[in-house]
Amino acid sequence: MAAGFSAWKVNRQYAVNDRAAYLGKQYRCLVAHTSNSASNPKTAVKVWRKDTD
Repeated sequence: MAAGFSAWKVNRQYAVNDRAAYLGKQYRCLVAHTSNSASNPKTAVKVWRKDTD
């Protein structure tokens, strides 16, 4: 896992610019939220964007 990225988890509060790793890719949070199974970084494209750092 890349430095600064923790594994994405359900029922976790994410703030704007938080980073998470999911299925081997790194993402940055765009919208503050509490995660659930529908808000994972791969499918919730309005909440997460793939990080290039």
